[in-house]
Amino acid sequence: MKAWGIKMKLTLTVFTMTAILIALFPSPLFISTAEAASIVIDGNPGDWEGIPVISTNSGTAGVLKAAHDDSNLYLLVEGAGLSTNMGSFWLNTDGKTSTGYQAFGWGASGIEWLLENQSLYRYAGNGTTWNWNLSSTLPSSQYVRTSSTIEAALPLATLGLATGSSVNIGYLDNNSDINRLPAQNQSLPVYTLKAGNPGEDRIEFYPSELDDPLNNPFKGWAPSAKSTHYPQDHRLVYAGVTWKELEPTKGNYDFNAIEASNHFDYWQSRGVKVVLRVILDSPSGVPHRDIPDWLYHDMVSLGQSPGKAYQDATGGMGAGNNTGFSPNYSSEYLIARHKLAIEAIAEHYDTADSPIAFVQIGSLGHWAEFHTWPYIGPNGESNYTGAFPPNEISNQYIQHYIDAFADQEDLTQLLIRRSVELAKNNNKGLVLGMYNDMFGDQPSFDSEWGWYTGTQNGYWDDIGQQQPNHANFWDTRVSGGEFYGGAYGMNAALTTGSGFNETLRQTELSKPSWLGPNAPASLALGNPLQGNMDTLKKRMGYHFVVKKAAYPNVNTGDSLDVSIAVENKGVQHFPFNWPVEIQLRSGGNIVARQTTTADVTTWRTGLHTVSGSISTNTLANGTYELAIAILDPSTNHQPGVDFANTERLSDGAYKIGTWTK
Repeated sequence: MKAWGIKMKLTLTVFTMTAILIALFPSPLFISTAEAASIVIDGNPGDWEGIPVISTNSGTAGVLKAAHDDSNLYLLVEGAGLSTNMGSFWLNTDGKTSTGYQAFGWGASGIEWLLENQSLYRYAGNGTTWNWNLSSTLPSSQYVRTSSTIEAALPLATLGLATGSSVNIGYLDNNSDINRLPAQNQSLPVYTLKAGNPGEDRIEFYPSELDDPLNNPFKGWAPSAKSTHYPQDHRLVYAGVTWKELEPTKGNYDFNAIEASNHFDYWQSRGVKVVLRVILDSPSGVPHRDIPDWLYHDMVSLGQSPGKAYQDATGGMGAGNNTGFSPNYSSEYLIARHKLAIEAIAEHYDTADSPIAFVQIGSLGHWAEFHTWPYIGPNGESNYTGAFPPNEISNQYIQHYIDAFADQEDLTQLLIRRSVELAKNNNKGLVLGMYNDMFGDQPSFDSEWGWYTGTQNGYWDDIGQQQPNHANFWDTRVSGGEFYGGAYGMNAALTTGSGFNETLRQTELSKPSWLGPNAPASLALGNPLQGNMDTLKKRMGYHFVVKKAAYPNVNTGDSLDVSIAVENKGVQHFPFNWPVEIQLRSGGNIVARQTTTADVTTWRTGLHTVSGSISTNTLANGTYELAIAILDPSTNHQPGVDFANTERLSDGAYKIGTWTK
């Protein structure tokens, strides 16, 4: 007990000194540290300080570390609310993913050893069968678990490991798919038993954090593309395109006109991407049609009803938005031509530098919002402003988008407003994102009929059809939307008090990455709502902060092993799998680099680890800058995402340390 007390006091002293140094020196901080010469299995993770993280996740199991000495492989899991009854470590010790047990939920794993609580098992099956032989039961001096820490020491001789060996490691808490390290569908991280580890001197670099919203891709405000004069920074714009604009004459798609009226060249030159919506019925104050005239006349000549002209006198559409034309969505001819139009859009923008980031599955209903409201007129007329189609018809329109864009997920992602079965189960295996066009309004959000309620629980739609849920879609796809109620609703949702509190609540629950076209990009810089706007913009989408970089103090071979802790302080992941690179630089030039295995689409809220090994055998002796960058594939792999840190280099990469060979 006395020894434990001495150890804890020393550990707390190290933590306290580190905290004091960071507080006193707001500039990036280097700390030279040595990994503990020995680790005590006692449930206190203090002696793991300085040992790199090999995996993180946002569930109850948050951090996984590994270390070794001459006798044991040490394993640590830290978290909150860890199971005190069941937890299991999974080890691939031969480096072959084709042999051993194929553990569910990760990539190919090839497990030889399973530590389930204190019982160590050796696999004896054929890869899929559950055949395990008990090897040993660890004593309490080699295994401790609490609700926040799990520590284990496994004899290297038992595992068949020695200096130079590598082992892939995973952890599963209480048999939960969510509470695992690494996250589901990721590959198991590798730990190499190198000479002098633990015990080698290491540098820790703590970059200073910026407390500002960043003007980063695929998040923030998405105002209308029609104007090019917005005081507020933004990296998205919204383009609502009517079918009449798209195809003014039969078979001729006028992309030049669409791009000119929405300033595509201007936005592309500034790194701004487009959120596109195709509209067949956009109510306004004057009689008009938004489907092409040739389509209307073709339907008439074929003996098919082209649709219904309407003028709403109930006030349900809002002032100045009461007149338009609701097409006959059930027309086989219209459906066939719609399929061709969506295919034309997908083909035209299937390029590496596509200006389109997101396509909202629209087409149906007023403003392509999946409704034709109001349904009942002042004298009880049914289908007062047009009939919305049932599932067997509306699904065909949705499927047109899915089929056309299925192979462009690395360039353009699809979102839909309403939760329908095709949003998660379709013939292309796509999971669709979703958007809420009434963001900020509480009844429209999570009342019994609200958007959020429907996505999580399913709902009965406006024409009496039961629709399924699309719960937690944001785990793999993006959430978006726009503020409700024009400028009045937007201002109310951004005003301190109940309005902004409700906005923040909806942000935490539905995890939007962007809002527009009804968004505050047109408000002056420094306006009375600026503080709340900045708070919301930081929290929306992703917000990456480099917390720490750790690497050896001296050159110990032909490579430099680097471990970087990155925290996502936003509510959402990055939507596309852009590569993460670590670099060594001299005189501003990149002299060595490595693309890591990090997948930024899995970086949900919380801590994540980037690990890599940069070859240094051809480098001359000298001092180098170490940097990290998230690369944009559409710009010849130049850095494309800002971290919320100081030390930004001229090309957009971020300095995370200095290393001497």
